[in-house]
Amino acid sequence: MKIPIAVLLVCLLSGCAFVGNKDYSQYVDSAKAISKDNTMAQTACWSAVAEIAKSGDNSAKVGAISLAEKCKNETVKIEAPRRGWLGF
Repeated sequence: MKIPIAVLLVCLLSGCAFVGNKDYSQYVDSAKAISKDNTMAQTACWSAVAEIAKSGDNSAKVGAISLAEKCKNETVKIEAPRRGWLGF
C-alpha cells in the first residue's frame, strides 16, 4: 500500500515541476520581447525629438520639449507564472 502512494506522490511532484519550466521559459521570452520593443520605441521617440530640436525654429524646439515628456513611458510588466499547488 505504501509503494503505490509513493509512486503517485512522485508522479504528482514531477508533473508540477515539468509544467512550471515551460511556463517560466515563455515568461522569460515574453519579458525579453517586451523589453526589446520598449527600447526600440523609446529610441525612435528620442530620435524624432532630436531631429525636431535641431531645426532653428523656436516653436519647434518648444514642441520637441513637450514631446520629450511623452517619450518617458513606464515599462510594461508581466506577472511571473504561478507555482504549482505545492509551491514547487
